[in-house]
Amino acid sequence: MKSNEYYISTPDAILQLFKINLSENKSFKDLVYPLVRSKNFLKIKREQMAINSNKSHILISSDNLIKFHNAVLLQGFFADTKRIKDIFISQEKRKESAEFLDLVVNGRQSILAIEVQSKELTTLITKLRSKEFDLCSEKLPNPFKELPQLSLNGITNVMQTLLAQSALLTQAESMMTHFFNNDLEKAYASSSLLTSNDPTLIAYQTHIKQQYNEAIEFDNLLDDLLN
Repeated sequence: MKSNEYYISTPDAILQLFKINLSENKSFKDLVYPLVRSKNFLKIKREQMAINSNKSHILISSDNLIKFHNAVLLQGFFADTKRIKDIFISQEKRKESAEFLDLVVNGRQSILAIEVQSKELTTLITKLRSKEFDLCSEKLPNPFKELPQLSLNGITNVMQTLLAQSALLTQAESMMTHFFNNDLEKAYASSSLLTSNDPTLIAYQTHIKQQYNEAIEFDNLLDDLLN
């Protein structure tokens, strides 16, 4: 069977998927290309810009356009490229991310200047939780009125926005946000103040405290060995 695969430039892919001109949005461009270049994530090839030029265009396989679409949407929530990649390969990471979005983001009409469409977000969370949903071949719904990556103020995803308004977060939201931002110390501080009957939050509270105590024990062990 003949393949219909073709390759498309990154700007053309963004224009096709999101109707956004990448050349007019430098902040978005600076975020997109590290995602495209990330090792073993998208199927890409390089095309020399001109004869005797050391520069090249990065072209994305048409077979990966849906995967690219979903990665860009997830980048609107999470700053860490590794976490985005992990969501595609690990069911556990997908579940964790869905729980974070459900507990911290779902139900908010807006997060500072980021407008979130609740119906689309609820559907996105449901699809992330589903083991049957294929992130590489089925599109996630776009829950953003405008992609956070288009921001001109340096805060280009929901995670950064939540941290910027951390004083307004509940202890549960603060705990989850710091944990997903890989700040174990702040997550532990929030977990120590949290009182909840929610089984998911209790599970994260226990997990965070355990990770923190293990980290402290490891640091103490290193100090003993070095002194």
